[in-house]
Amino acid sequence: AAMLARLGLATTAVTRDDQGIATEQYPTLMELRGTVLMTSIDHLLGLLARTMGRMDDAKAHFEDALAFCQQAGYRPELAWTSFDYAETILIEADGDAPPQEGRDRATELLNDALSISRALGMRPLLERVLARREFLSA
Repeated sequence: AAMLARLGLATTAVTRDDQGIATEQYPTLMELRGTVLMTSIDHLLGLLARTMGRMDDAKAHFEDALAFCQQAGYRPELAWTSFDYAETILIEADGDAPPQEGRDRATELLNDALSISRALGMRPLLERVLARREFLSA
């Protein structure tokens, strides 16, 4: 029950962009890397690290989450992780166009998320991906 409460607090930190709560939850969730508890913990760690402004850590966590989800066959989680990783690359650019390498990686991740979200009928994600792809093409 305590861990579910921590997941809720971590999700709240991300949703509210609350660095304080993110910083409190991050160390405890680090102990659960490589696992799933309603969501990929590595994915959530990536979101928390992004909330704390630690973009290199966020990208490393997203890479771990991608590998975990691909190996386990967790396609919905893989799609959301791909989208959030692409968002992180774009956020890191801080309104500027990301460097070509980042742009290519974000495009690849968005294409992966698009493919999965279409195949599984994940409409909310599909709409977000299409909006982000449009932003990248501008």
